[in-house]
Amino acid sequence: MGFRIAPEDGSLKTGLRRVLAERGARAAGHAAEADMEEAIHALRKDTKKARALLRLMRPGLSAFTAENRALRDAARALSGHRDAQARLDSFDKLTTHYANEIDRRAYAGLRAALTREARAAQNGGEAELAALRAALEQMGERAGHWRIEGKGRVLLHEGLERSLARAARALAAAEKAPDAARLHELRKRAKDHRAHMKLLRPAWPALIGAREKQAKRLGDLIGDHHDLDALCAHLAARELPRDETARAALTALAARRQADLAAEALPVARRLFGAPPGETAARLVALWRLWRRETAGAR
Repeated sequence: MGFRIAPEDGSLKTGLRRVLAERGARAAGHAAEADMEEAIHALRKDTKKARALLRLMRPGLSAFTAENRALRDAARALSGHRDAQARLDSFDKLTTHYANEIDRRAYAGLRAALTREARAAQNGGEAELAALRAALEQMGERAGHWRIEGKGRVLLHEGLERSLARAARALAAAEKAPDAARLHELRKRAKDHRAHMKLLRPAWPALIGAREKQAKRLGDLIGDHHDLDALCAHLAARELPRDETARAALTALAARRQADLAAEALPVARRLFGAPPGETAARLVALWRLWRRETAGAR
């Protein structure tokens, strides 16, 4: 049925269990991808979605801490395999964005070095990939047996309000000082919100789908900001490029781009997370309850 509530689900809890079981069942297919990078990306993406749903269920799920930790630790072991490719992608985006202002040939050696690192990072990782696959599969199998406390509407309201409150705090911190760490925290909250809106989108596709789309946009903007920060830290540690003038120029361009990205991201975040969390949660729960009544005939 996909990553969304369905009219056929007997209850919210049934739907959440189903969606998480499906994430686990998909893991084997992702792990079998011929391309290691694609396999890692697909599994980590499903892991993030699963953890977002676990956070939504947290008020009624006593197993939250153990389940969340198991997925987090398994995914963390693979993060290094994506970092090198992310640095290369970030470099390409930056130099493409300012193509009219720089001589890209001056950075050909740097790009070659980043490319070599990205290729080398794809070697190995089979054991970590298998561990993440197993963690997702096992979580999916356990999901059907979890004890989830509380009525569905109460669980949904509390889970959404808690998530939105965390996002509001992250937004307030980023407004005061939009540094890489605070923006990265806001990005994580945007990813959670996107997953929650994707789940609830059938309740009103136009409205909830718009929130999902803007949460994705926010995550992408801050993701680019984060990747630039990681790129610059890596270049400084490796003293690349060797020409200090070229390195300083590239770092300055990155800082300039980061400022633009933050300026574009924060208004989106205000529209998503600026309202009182309880009010936003209540509106979403009301839409879900109305949708449940309208689709009762499918159950």
